[in-house]
Amino acid sequence: MNTFKEMYFPSSEARALNKRLREEHERFLLENPNWVPNELRLLPKIIARTLNKMCPKTPLMVPLGWIDGTTWADMQERERIAQLPEREKLKDAKAHNDAIRGRCFRIPRPYEVKSEEAAFKSVQAFAEVDRRVFNSETFDQVIPNEVLDAFNEFWERVAEPGEWWSGKERIAIAEEIRKAHDKKVKPQNIPLNEISDKPKSIISPLTQEITRKVTCESYKIDKEWAAHATELMGPGKYSELLSIVVNLLPVDIFCRLSGRPVVSLPVPKSGKPTKQVPEGIVSGEAYVPWVKEWIGPNVSRALSYVQKDNQIRMKLVSSMYLGLENAPGGETKFISMRWDEDEPLNRAQVELIAARTSAINECFY
Repeated sequence: MNTFKEMYFPSSEARALNKRLREEHERFLLENPNWVPNELRLLPKIIARTLNKMCPKTPLMVPLGWIDGTTWADMQERERIAQLPEREKLKDAKAHNDAIRGRCFRIPRPYEVKSEEAAFKSVQAFAEVDRRVFNSETFDQVIPNEVLDAFNEFWERVAEPGEWWSGKERIAIAEEIRKAHDKKVKPQNIPLNEISDKPKSIISPLTQEITRKVTCESYKIDKEWAAHATELMGPGKYSELLSIVVNLLPVDIFCRLSGRPVVSLPVPKSGKPTKQVPEGIVSGEAYVPWVKEWIGPNVSRALSYVQKDNQIRMKLVSSMYLGLENAPGGETKFISMRWDEDEPLNRAQVELIAARTSAINECFY
């Protein structure tokens, strides 16, 4: 049965917008050759890189995500539109949608479908699919929803501007963490103050070396080195860099232990760092400045200089280490030594694994 009543031809405005967005996206791909849309996140990087490099040079070939409107440039355009006044927002959103529809030659315009018709129900079922980056389909194993929620919250956050780094810089640091963890980065065996702090592409060689050290050789970091890194980089940038390392690595390791590749990093979001310093910051009590008046253990206070990232860190810790539910009797699991009998491991077993892991990593608390 034919459900289409007319053919759609893109206007000159839609073609002009598509030209601009494609140019922006292809410039982005020059710096980010491994980028793929979220729906293709399982695509091997070598294939993504090959397709992204072929696209500008191959006639009739379009970028990944182009037909569906999920390219990096499309996402940036949606963010720009979201910040406009309501009247302009509606106008520009329609123009963007028309441009996307015009990316296939002579795209048919469908009839309006009524709610009781089968086509509507199919669309409705499609809309109910869990489209989070981490969901029940991401892993072969059954993963608690609180863990998936924590992963998704971090994935959303890492692409945003932080307190001290832009979204683009945060993603560049995340990429550097992965290179370092895979032993693809050699140490620069010279003092930190002799390494350039001028950005090379996105982040500086100094930032790259500090990221490598924190990722691969945290057990070698002493108070003197941390003070030197903080002096060169600034306490805010150093603390935020630490937070990205300690938040990304558990997610990546979790993926690998679950038998699947790591998930492609999200597209950085536009905006400027807030450069907001929390009240009550003191120095000298730890390797990084932290909030003096803090209720709770020092492990949760460690990165209180960057509070939003610290909150996500503790959510990751709680979801993977203890779980977010209370123990029997209403106590938090952190305090309680007795857990439910249906837990896979009891508290003593969990602490034994945690202590052994800390010893292997030379991470002492």
